[in-house]
Amino acid sequence: MSEITTRFEIVYRENNLSDKDYYVYGSGGGGLDILRYVEEKGLRAPLAVLDREAKTEPLEVLSAYELKEVTHPVVVSSISFYSEIKHALVKHNAQFKSQLIPLMPYSENVTNRLYISESAWTEYQSLAESSYRKKQAWTGSQLQQQGFYIGVSDKAFADNFRVLCDTLPQQHHTLESSRQDFDYFSNALGEQNSDLQRLEITTEAQTLIQQFLEQHYDEIAEQLGSHWKVVNSRITKLAKVLNSNVGSNKLHLDNMPKPVKKILLYITPPSADTGSTMMELEDGSQVTVEGPQGTFLLFQNSRLKHRGLSTDKLNRLVCELTVATNQYKDTQVRKVGLVSEFPYKPWQRCGAYKVNLGGGANFNGENWICYDECDGANIEPISFTPDTRLPNSDHSCSLVYSSHFFEHINHETLTNLLTESWRILQHDGDLLIKIPDFDSAREAGLNGNMGYFEQFSQSKALLQCWQKYGVDPECALSHAANVITSFWDADYGHLYKNQTSSRAGYCGPAKLSSTQYAEILKIESINEISKILTQKVRATESDFQFNHQNAWTKQEFIDLVSDFGFELVSTDYELLEYAFPDVPDFEAHKPISNYYYFKKIANKGKS
Repeated sequence: MSEITTRFEIVYRENNLSDKDYYVYGSGGGGLDILRYVEEKGLRAPLAVLDREAKTEPLEVLSAYELKEVTHPVVVSSISFYSEIKHALVKHNAQFKSQLIPLMPYSENVTNRLYISESAWTEYQSLAESSYRKKQAWTGSQLQQQGFYIGVSDKAFADNFRVLCDTLPQQHHTLESSRQDFDYFSNALGEQNSDLQRLEITTEAQTLIQQFLEQHYDEIAEQLGSHWKVVNSRITKLAKVLNSNVGSNKLHLDNMPKPVKKILLYITPPSADTGSTMMELEDGSQVTVEGPQGTFLLFQNSRLKHRGLSTDKLNRLVCELTVATNQYKDTQVRKVGLVSEFPYKPWQRCGAYKVNLGGGANFNGENWICYDECDGANIEPISFTPDTRLPNSDHSCSLVYSSHFFEHINHETLTNLLTESWRILQHDGDLLIKIPDFDSAREAGLNGNMGYFEQFSQSKALLQCWQKYGVDPECALSHAANVITSFWDADYGHLYKNQTSSRAGYCGPAKLSSTQYAEILKIESINEISKILTQKVRATESDFQFNHQNAWTKQEFIDLVSDFGFELVSTDYELLEYAFPDVPDFEAHKPISNYYYFKKIANKGKS
């Protein structure tokens, strides 16, 4: 049984479909698998198969969008695309909401694996594509328009690969080779293909795959509209069987997220006579890949139905590469277990020592090292300067975390800590940062939204002091400026020490009028605003200390950190809360914060 039919058997039983009418949504490989299974087991057949459009081949299909009443359950035959299908159907007809049955338990929250996968891949694809397409002035490609692209490698390379494949041993299904790799989805087809052999990817084979990646990387990136990487590699040998209809030789979709695609590198010349791949395009026409050995097909394997074509004349040899959107150039060859398909997220947590920068006296977490200038039982005291060197050795930490600290230090100290973070993090290490949501504060100030600033605790005495120095405490612009840049004078004393004692002196934004703030906050760059406000403070004050002295728009902060050898992978609070359960007080100040999750890049410069 395939994974699709295994899960259908469960939902058929749990929803008592033997006693009621129901539909199956999806006329692709998953839907066909379910219909065959229903017939084989003598189960109650669905009323009809639904899909986006009505058609008669290869089976009778009704358009879901033409149903006026949805009064029966609808089993959705796709696992990976359930969310996308659900949203489209419910948007068209709200009656679908209560009738849809997923093959895999699904809920729209971060406790559900499918929801996590869809959310993480969707966000990551957007980040990767926007960066690449802006830089390359990308305007589109054949892959985007038609769903596939065919290229050709040079003859010498193809000849070498063909010779090597004749020496590669078969990869057998052992306990080790058949294990599902951690954080990878298993083979969506599930069915063993008796007509297909997997060959070992030896060191020599990896070298040739690496050569292919380096030779065609830019060509493929241009088609994808983003950087990319290999997440799985296979070499397959198809038996000499005429028109095999087993496993991947049946017409099917691969049910992978949109950012995950396939490259088929034909080591034998592809054609209908010698073995190839047939794709069914969205207009109903069919395309069979043909060309010399070394031809390769890049295609959207979860958009276009496709099947392997076998022949009794030749063993078709293919190097199959599963590739995914990436934010920088990566030509590493990756291979995983026989039943593993693709990572369920584009990023994974890393695990070892964890460092907190500027966590404060009350930060407390097991296996954490907390560096700060204040006193505390859990603090490793340190002075933060542009020359600070963290005590950790190179590549010794899995996570560097900082919460509402970077806005308190000057630019030179911050850039030094980013350099140090890169140094101490392991390859693929995690950098997690929480800072104030300066964009929302500025917007609230410009819109006169005083309600936003009720989230910040300001005592009545403090606000009266603002008024004394010409700062209007009832003006939202004053409060926005205070979030971006603020200071205390010597009479007030250190803001974060002796907090129980009564205060004199001043603590707040630069001492400017509302008119002056209005002019400054019109500037689009929040980093430029913070520079102006810090200059104003320096020009008028002598004995003082900054509270906030650095601020950025969301994009400015992403660009800043990225310049130090990190790639942004998520800003989604729900995903990050789920991924980092070991970070104490992660939710603190959530309504007024932005969260950023970066991964260390092995080589600092992005290509």
